[in-house]
Amino acid sequence: MSLYKKLFVVIDPTSKKQPALQRSADIAAKSKGKVTAFSAVYKPIEEMGDAPSRKVGKQAVLKAWKEKVTAMAAPYKAKGLKLSQDCSWTSDWYAAVSRAALRADADLVIKSTFRHGKLKRLLHSTSDFTIMRHSPAPVLLVRERKSVSGKAIVAALDIESKDEGHIGLNNSVMKHAHEMADFTGLPLPVIAATSRKPDFSHLIAGEEQHPDGPEATLAHAFGVERAHFHMVRGDAKRVIPERAHFLKADMVVLGVSKRSGAKGVLVGTTAQKILDKLDCDVLAVN
Repeated sequence: MSLYKKLFVVIDPTSKKQPALQRSADIAAKSKGKVTAFSAVYKPIEEMGDAPSRKVGKQAVLKAWKEKVTAMAAPYKAKGLKLSQDCSWTSDWYAAVSRAALRADADLVIKSTFRHGKLKRLLHSTSDFTIMRHSPAPVLLVRERKSVSGKAIVAALDIESKDEGHIGLNNSVMKHAHEMADFTGLPLPVIAATSRKPDFSHLIAGEEQHPDGPEATLAHAFGVERAHFHMVRGDAKRVIPERAHFLKADMVVLGVSKRSGAKGVLVGTTAQKILDKLDCDVLAVN
């Protein structure tokens, strides 16, 4: 059974292009799922006159936007896509996305992301990362492109930490990476970045030892061939984007910690800096 039966796509009211909507339709067609198209719309009410005028103005703005989304979705619905709308009037769209995804019981949140200049890229990646950290479901950030352009679904893992939360996060990353590899038919290489001589004995303690050594045992534990398991020495913020580019990644699947406090911030900062350097789609599992 597919992991993605309830898809939640964030419609960007500031953009004419909605690659996330296309991707949600593609995934729903394969998973036999349904899509909720969410919009957060807001206009300063002081520009709308007195209270009755503000109420009428708000209703008019919402009605116009819903009609616009209906028109966007029409070609996909004509092909059989099951799609419903959810529209919120709010300026706090980060929180609105999380609340609406929770209402929809979403299995996957899908959001478009675009290339920008350096300053806008910083601000945009920060907003993307805020959603990734607080979403109740994994978040797929979709780049604008005509078709699948890469040659692999790449999973990026933290194998150094012995923390149970990180080990569980690795397992979730692999589960979703395998699902996306099955959807696309692309191979699934794994990148394990280490800052020192790796010690991953805690990950293979209960595994049958492979005759080709511990790295082969770990690859088998994650469900990939030894040739697709890349143990790379160096800073994760540098080596993961470099190796993903080398592997011609169509998508990178990585884990994002939700925890607060110094340790959670450190993990979050690393993931955000990796995100800033990737030009492919990113699936963030939390």
